[in-house]
Amino acid sequence: MIKISDRLKSLSSYIFDDDKVIDVGCDHALLDIYLVQSGIVNNIYVCDVNPNALQNGIENIEKYELNSNITPVLSYGIEKIDELDVNTAIISGMGSKNIIEILSSPNFDKLDKLVLQSNNNHNELRKFLMEKNFNILHEEIIEDAKKIYINIIAIRSYEKIEYSEKECEFGPILIKDKENLPYFRNTLKSIEDIYYRSHSEDSKKKLDYLYEIVKELEKM
Repeated sequence: MIKISDRLKSLSSYIFDDDKVIDVGCDHALLDIYLVQSGIVNNIYVCDVNPNALQNGIENIEKYELNSNITPVLSYGIEKIDELDVNTAIISGMGSKNIIEILSSPNFDKLDKLVLQSNNNHNELRKFLMEKNFNILHEEIIEDAKKIYINIIAIRSYEKIEYSEKECEFGPILIKDKENLPYFRNTLKSIEDIYYRSHSEDSKKKLDYLYEIVKELEKM
């Protein structure tokens, strides 16, 4: 059984046997090998724009004898999914701007489920999902190598999705879970430091939201 990081393993919790998955920016295909070995999926596509990175994945796929289960595709993002039987995309290991750029494709309409993991600009990603009528079902804070990642799992909705500015900034699911109180307390301290140095309107607005969030979570 392949060993993978807790950061990658956390994504496996959101994949089910009826998902038809492509892992975008798969690099070494470690997550995909784990998903097959664990019996979570039987088949999965892996893609990368970098031929060398994809070759790393191919070598691992061959090492674990999973050529019949994992199909590598040299592609930028989802540009080739019109040729594939997929409805779910995993995109991790990159920032929100890159994720948004990848999803800003005509082929985006083919996807019904997104399993995303970004380490920055989460507000921009949530706004993008809202504009595309993707409903955020789950969010999870993951710490790995002193970096904070947020898992965002969203599905296509046929009703208009609307999140408040506070929800876009800090997460419609995260702000309702008391387990995230330490994260928001730490974020509050960081934003306080920024505000006391800059006195910017943006940091003041974030501070006001964070005071509200921490106060509500402390009541739970």
